[in-house]
Amino acid sequence: MIFDRLKTTVLTSATLAASGDFGFLESRVGLGGEGSPVTVREVFPSPFDYPSQCLFGIPTDIPEPREDETGHAAAVAQVVSDLAYASDGGMFVLFTSHAALQRAAAWLRNSLGTRWPLLVQGEAPRDVLLRRFRDLGNAILLGTDSFWEGVDVPGRALRTLVLNKLPFKVPSEPVTAARLERLAEQGEDGFMGYLLPHAALKLKQGFGRLIRSRQDVGVVVLLDSRVITKRYGPLVLSGLPRADRIIAPWAQVRTKCEDFFARQGIGASV
Repeated sequence: MIFDRLKTTVLTSATLAASGDFGFLESRVGLGGEGSPVTVREVFPSPFDYPSQCLFGIPTDIPEPREDETGHAAAVAQVVSDLAYASDGGMFVLFTSHAALQRAAAWLRNSLGTRWPLLVQGEAPRDVLLRRFRDLGNAILLGTDSFWEGVDVPGRALRTLVLNKLPFKVPSEPVTAARLERLAEQGEDGFMGYLLPHAALKLKQGFGRLIRSRQDVGVVVLLDSRVITKRYGPLVLSGLPRADRIIAPWAQVRTKCEDFFARQGIGASV
């Protein structure tokens, strides 16, 4: 193991712990078991004032993606359209599949017209899309996996973030299936031991795209009601930044988003 060859190793990131627990990381890199080196774990508070810088909305009336895929896709497009007016663009919409992204892109091209430039992953290289997004200032960017992490857009260019659903891995994907099979052989729960903590960390990474400095402000909307209807929901939410939060039907969430942006002098009518 690589750690046996080193005297001291420091691992640091904003997303090492899932809901304050380092167990998932340790199991992935070979720490925490018998014979492992002495490990000091520490979670430090964020330097950002999330309650005042960020509003986090979870609509309660969005169809669950697994139960009504068509209804969920239509709701995503409607929410993006509503938020475009509230924030005058400046939006990332992050998806967990290219199929969902393409459905939303087709709907939004018909509903939004040309008022807000629509940038779609796959239609240009990632660095080109990001440069256009920063330069335009009012664009709406639709992205999948590579935009959930490692993307930095500080300032007013990015002020709205929509997450279309929880970023669970596909269990049938070969590498994931192999990991789940291995956990089952060890008598462990693959969902709680792998799929859920991975999704929680990925969600935290996606959430972190919005607030990148003490001057940034904006809104995050998660369009997956499973975080409030499933037993694992509180565990997922506990790992996210402590933003001002509203859990309500979309009409109420939308109004609060509009009020938030109005206080910041942001909006299509401003």
